[in-house]
Amino acid sequence: MDESAFWASCSYDCKPGVDWASNWTCEELGERAEDGLGCAWSGKACTFNKLCCHEGQQCIRKNAMEAYCSHEEPPEDWDGEVIGGCRNEYIIGPVPEDEARGTSLFCFMAVLPGSFEEGLRDLAAGKGASIFACDASASYGTWQTERAVEGTWDSVINTDVFKSVWYDIQKDGQYANYDWVVKVDPDSVFFPDRLKDHLWALRAPRGVPIYIKNTDRDFGFLGAIEVFSKEAVDKLFWPGVIEACAQEVGTHSGEDGFMKGCMDMIGAGAMEDIDVLRTPAAEDCGDSARVCFHAFKDPGSWEGCYNAATR
Repeated sequence: MDESAFWASCSYDCKPGVDWASNWTCEELGERAEDGLGCAWSGKACTFNKLCCHEGQQCIRKNAMEAYCSHEEPPEDWDGEVIGGCRNEYIIGPVPEDEARGTSLFCFMAVLPGSFEEGLRDLAAGKGASIFACDASASYGTWQTERAVEGTWDSVINTDVFKSVWYDIQKDGQYANYDWVVKVDPDSVFFPDRLKDHLWALRAPRGVPIYIKNTDRDFGFLGAIEVFSKEAVDKLFWPGVIEACAQEVGTHSGEDGFMKGCMDMIGAGAMEDIDVLRTPAAEDCGDSARVCFHAFKDPGSWEGCYNAATR
């Protein structure tokens, strides 16, 4: 609706010369765009969707026309009415077998050039194991990062590295031909055939953005192996989403926390199978119920775990 030749704004309705529209022509200049994400980022307008992407925020009315997402108390000159809440983690249930999605896998790993990770990747490739036993696979280069210790949290600060890797995956595009996208660390001993059995047993619905919670530790999603439906990755690749997630979650963290936070914010649902990973460190590589064993930093220990798992 046009106020002048140089300004227009969105509103549910407009009455020329009435209330806030006293100086507006109320001429309609375009149709409302589809709100595919369905929520608003921090500090952004939530007037229409009345839902904030970030957990813990509220959609707060500023005035009759505007409302914004925030976790803070509104300024005194705001209306202050809370008109909506926020997204949170939610669980997706199984569907009948004839409605379940397939189990084809696009798998990838990120490898630091010149590090022990190259030897682990080459060993897995030579055996046709780990990601190289998936329906399709790719390896991407990374760069050296630092560690951070904050209280009891001790992790590699690698979110920026994996932002770059996800952009490489988007540019490559082959992920879109498969049901699931699987990120696996080079120091993980991973069995795609087992993962396919686990995914089929979950009976995940087709056409739905999903991520798999892989442990009952911490926040339930550890980065040795990360499993996403194709549709979840599609939403991750919507324009501006990766950068917006980085703004919301921050990059001073581990990549797994970043990805879980981002998945929750963009509306992906969770399904749980703790035997995909179960623990951050392997206790028994002979456990046939487990999909992925972590962490093995040299070819000898990696191959020892692989042999114990396949004997």
